[in-house]
Amino acid sequence: MTASSRTPRLWLAPLIAAGLAGAFALGSWYGGHRVRTMNEWADAQLLSTAIDSVRANAIDSLGSDELIRRAVAGMLRELQDPYAALLRPEGFQRYRGSMLGEGQGMGLTLRREPDAAGVVRVAPGSPAFTAGVRAGDRILKVDAVAVGEAWKRKPGDSTRTFGDSSVLTLWRAPFGDTLRLTVRRTAWHMPAVSEAGLLADSVGYVRLATFTSHAADELEDAVESLLQRGATSLVLDLRGNMGGLFEEGVKSAGLFLPRGVVIASLAGRGGAAPQPHSTRHSRWPNLPLTVLVDGSTASSAEVTAAALHDYNRALLVGTPTYGKGVVQRVVTLSKDLSVRLTTARWLTPKGISLDRRTGNGALAKGGLHPDVLLDDATRRDAFAVPHEWEPAAAARVMRTADSLAMYALREGWSTTPLALLEARLRTTLAQLAPRSARDPLARAEWVTVSTRLALVRILEVERESEALLRYAVREDAALRAGIDVVAPGTEVARVLPAILPAAISRKGLAQSLPLMRP
Repeated sequence: MTASSRTPRLWLAPLIAAGLAGAFALGSWYGGHRVRTMNEWADAQLLSTAIDSVRANAIDSLGSDELIRRAVAGMLRELQDPYAALLRPEGFQRYRGSMLGEGQGMGLTLRREPDAAGVVRVAPGSPAFTAGVRAGDRILKVDAVAVGEAWKRKPGDSTRTFGDSSVLTLWRAPFGDTLRLTVRRTAWHMPAVSEAGLLADSVGYVRLATFTSHAADELEDAVESLLQRGATSLVLDLRGNMGGLFEEGVKSAGLFLPRGVVIASLAGRGGAAPQPHSTRHSRWPNLPLTVLVDGSTASSAEVTAAALHDYNRALLVGTPTYGKGVVQRVVTLSKDLSVRLTTARWLTPKGISLDRRTGNGALAKGGLHPDVLLDDATRRDAFAVPHEWEPAAAARVMRTADSLAMYALREGWSTTPLALLEARLRTTLAQLAPRSARDPLARAEWVTVSTRLALVRILEVERESEALLRYAVREDAALRAGIDVVAPGTEVARVLPAILPAAISRKGLAQSLPLMRP
């Protein structure tokens, strides 16, 4: 087949080959000049010729575009790079949006309940927020689909709608009003800080959910607000944070470190010296701080946690982190195709790679290992029932607790002080405990669980987010341990300054501080 008879789109083949070669050479954060050799152009021509030959001679051939796409996909598979991907325009837009913090849905955090979806949180500025959805609402229908029926569907069945709007049928407390709200899908910013509040003993709490664009600025604003309200120490929650932009991880760590120190270094290919990334904006280098981590703390979140750990600025509390010690870059091949490639490894201030994979793709021991190691660092839903309960029993206790919560709201039971409201709910529910629960322990558990559910429901409807956060500490072993580390006046807080400078290996540190083990 001659060059003149080729399908016009085959001109992409040498450009794609050259683009991939350039991506591998330059890496994620590196610039510079590169001289192309004749061999490289020959390789690009070889790819074009191979595609040409397959298209012309194979008995079952494919279109030129599809051949090119599959050729690139095959290259990526051979790299054994779990993060490499071939992106079509819609995939590229989703990836770009996730890095920029563009909201992808309605902005609702939902809880599965019998025949409904409970609204736990509504993201400020989201389509649901604009439409008037509130925390504490229950979603009964999405368009014409009953939520209770949707729960019964197989995971592959979808009730998601792809139009410009959806109609939500809501049940609203405390009077049981039924509302129909139209949620219109618009562009919105998903906050990187998903939760913040002032806990007991002047301990501030910030949950940083992701490292999207401007995440460090949002973190700075949240911490500043808590300090103005009287916080004297901070728990930074990075559990479930799968990362995002590398530079945002660097900036976030820099807020709590002296100006100029190296946060992380990027090592590309070819044995070049790692490129250091340092603090440019320091705010609170002496603020007492602890960081919560778990197996879903990864990438940029590990950049932040590792820097604070290596400089003895914070103890890590929780379970070992994921171990993603690499960064990716998106390379545009054409208007229809892009590739995401791993182009560099990042190193901690001590020069260590935390990546859980070796160079040949095999799994290795990676990630950060907490100073205070817990069996379970899961952030539990305060509205959850014991997992061993039968679904029917769980549904009954939820309905009982909900009925009492609605009664308390209608009657104006005060949420202040919280302990008084809890005692009042417990007394009432003790009288309502089912007669079948003759075992004193089973009866006590029923009363305890139903009291917790009723109290959480009241706080959600009243939008007492900070009171709810404080109450949820009871169900969160990692957060309790984190508070013990930094709360003023505790035994741990008193001995911490003497321990940290010498705690380089930190082995056995958790065992030497029994107060830190919940």
